Amino acid sequence: MQPSRKARIARAFDRARQYESEAKIQQAVAAGLAERITSLSIDPLAPALEIGCGTGFLTRALLDSWPALSLTVNDIAPAMLDRTRASIGALPNVTYHTGDGECLEAEPGSYGLIASSLAFQWFEHPATAISRLSVMLRPGGSLAFSTLDAGSFREWRRAQMQAGLAALTRDYPDASSLAEAAPGNCSADVRRYSLKQSFADGLAFLRSLRAIGADARWEPAPSSAALLKRAVRLFEEQGVTISYEIAEIVIRREA
Repeated sequence: MQPSRKARIARAFDRARQYESEAKIQQAVAAGLAERITSLSIDPLAPALEIGCGTGFLTRALLDSWPALSLTVNDIAPAMLDRTRASIGALPNVTYHTGDGECLEAEPGSYGLIASSLAFQWFEHPATAISRLSVMLRPGGSLAFSTLDAGSFREWRRAQMQAGLAALTRDYPDASSLAEAAPGNCSADVRRYSLKQSFADGLAFLRSLRAIGADARWEPAPSSAALLKRAVRLFEEQGVTISYEIAEIVIRREA
């Protein structure tokens, strides 16, 4: 029996022992989101939630801004959560929760801030999750997250299609459609920007995905070494550069 998609994702991130040193794009995106969050009107006395902490890039930034923040830190991969816990240390105001961030449950109005950096693209139904999470906000609270926007990884997806190989990454949804999932009592603001990452060759790119846990297949398609080799060659012919289209979305509950 094939493992579920979420099980594949959790397993990939559990084994990503080099994430902290190799996830340069993820670190930059988390820093940008942290800067955005600090510009918001955040109640530091209200409970906060972080979804998909990874090794703690955003976690540390939030606690640098609000050291006493009552923060629940979540990740689907137990090993990732352990790495964040190890980097932060035991703090009385920080609790850790292992589980699928897409399916978290809480009473309406539980949080003043829900934050997440580059986790929503792993959600099977991100718009539904946004609607659910928005209800968990207190009046004046914000859901602030970054995610991969439509067009991300287009160079690699193109090479795979040209090689006749089923795409290993998902077709990322447009950020505007995600913002539209906000309930009527919420406002939504979307900011977009692009980042690029180049590699020495196609194999270096594939190794980088594995190093940060991003090699989990979206669909459990049968592998073909010959087709994968062809896709890598086509990718190299196109320049061995990957585009990350980043969307920062802030949903604020008005009432």
